[in-house]
Amino acid sequence: MHEVVYSRQTIIKDIGEEGQQKLAAARVLVVGCGGLGAPVLYYLTAMGIGHIGLCDNDVVSMSNLNRQILFTTADIGKPKAVIADIRIKALNPTIKTTVYQQTMDKELANSIIPDYDIVMDCLDNFSARFIINDACVALGKPFVHAGVEEFYGQLMTVMPGKGPCLRCLFPNGIKEISQKKQIGIIGATAGVLGSLQAQSAAKIILKMETASSGLVTYNGVNCTLETINLEPNPQCICRKEQ
Repeated sequence: MHEVVYSRQTIIKDIGEEGQQKLAAARVLVVGCGGLGAPVLYYLTAMGIGHIGLCDNDVVSMSNLNRQILFTTADIGKPKAVIADIRIKALNPTIKTTVYQQTMDKELANSIIPDYDIVMDCLDNFSARFIINDACVALGKPFVHAGVEEFYGQLMTVMPGKGPCLRCLFPNGIKEISQKKQIGIIGATAGVLGSLQAQSAAKIILKMETASSGLVTYNGVNCTLETINLEPNPQCICRKEQ
């Protein structure tokens, strides 16, 4: 079964059997199982990541279904993390998973992040993103952030000690958008950014060159990617706390 499932990966020069073993030994935590989390979980599972953590305390709603590809109408009202876990195990029964049906806070971050090699930020709010960022920088854990809106998105791979972090990008924090204000999004945008996140995780695990010098922005209207270089902020509060 292994030879068939991963044959299109192992013939890639940068992966091979040795790389596939690295993927199988990796532990990746996905925080948020929605628009970004769904494609991230799908592709991490399909590539053979050995252990995946799923963290989400929300339930599936009808408005999620234009972009959250792991769910169906039969899942309305059910916990996202639980249902996502069922779906990815159906795709690849060989993987191991841990479900955290909880909201990400400082206590949870400091408790579970040490158990993982990489953390995927698939959230929709910056307060929790900063919690993940701070914990990952303190623990020296790679962290892949993405955000989406309408036809646009952004991606940032944080490699602690080698480049900027999310606090360097937003030194003054960021004002959260009211939960009452709905943000439009076409589902394919989440698919694009989630796929890029999963690919970034694979490159980190395989020790390939990874873009970690700033922010990558995606424009789905004209189909372009642009990299905005960013130097680590010497005054970043993450650095001061280290």
